[in-house]
Amino acid sequence: MPAALSVRNLVKSYGSVRAVQDVSFEVPQGSVCGLLGPNGSGKTTTLSCALGLLPFDKGAIEVLGLPAHRIHDTAGRVAVVFDGATLADGLTCRQNLQYARRTLGHAGGRSDDEALQLTGIAELAGRRAGGLSLGQRRRLSIARALIGRPELLVLDEPLSGLDTVGVRAMLQLFTRLHEQGLTVLVSSHRLPEMETILTRAAIIMGGRLLREASLDELLQGQRLRLRVRAAPAPDAVAALARLPGVTVLERRPDDELIVLPGPTSPAAVNAALVAAGCAVSALVPERSTLLSVFESLVDEQRAQGVEVPA
Repeated sequence: MPAALSVRNLVKSYGSVRAVQDVSFEVPQGSVCGLLGPNGSGKTTTLSCALGLLPFDKGAIEVLGLPAHRIHDTAGRVAVVFDGATLADGLTCRQNLQYARRTLGHAGGRSDDEALQLTGIAELAGRRAGGLSLGQRRRLSIARALIGRPELLVLDEPLSGLDTVGVRAMLQLFTRLHEQGLTVLVSSHRLPEMETILTRAAIIMGGRLLREASLDELLQGQRLRLRVRAAPAPDAVAALARLPGVTVLERRPDDELIVLPGPTSPAAVNAALVAAGCAVSALVPERSTLLSVFESLVDEQRAQGVEVPA
């Protein structure tokens, strides 16, 4: 089955600034895929190129089997909601959908009631968009995108600025969309929240792809990190430096050490510290999360001499 979206070796520059550098990833049909990274990492530029909104320097992109510059031929099969999507504030939620239906020419697809119900704002159908909260406006924008019954929904930073209640409602919406078989590509810097709903992720930073894999592969393949507290700290650092493949990534103000043990087991790390006369009060393997995966990838970049923004 072909991917809903395929990006291969994408390069995009703004003048002398290389915004996206050789980025490749796929969005399998039926997946909830995250394009993840900090603000300014190139996510929105990548999406804009992938959706035919920006020309790019090099690479190949296919959307539902068509080149990105022919995305107009997908005839409503792709829906996009960018951060800051505009609504007609003077119109009600239902009227916003009706206006979008006429403007976009969606004669069929989901009914207004179905789109409002799916996004959890059916009770707000008669309320003017100008009186909605940010989270409600975000869900109305998604409802508007869903009226054509698209196969691929692309969302740019949908959790940006939302409070806890708004984030929870949005994550529940993503789960419902996935259960209906819709393919979703979402860009976000909110890694802990994204972990709860993604099936696949592509992690980028500084315009470079750091890793792309299914969520299970990402979490299982993470290089183990240890949080170590041992006194005296200088002796602990010296003892760890003598172990094969062990790297002290960070020494925090409270003398807690962040350690990449490599092939050395946590038990061997503990034994070496004790043998060096250090009092070990903590040695904790970090649980695999999307955030810890990202931090490990950043650590690897720094270890290879790549300049990584703080």
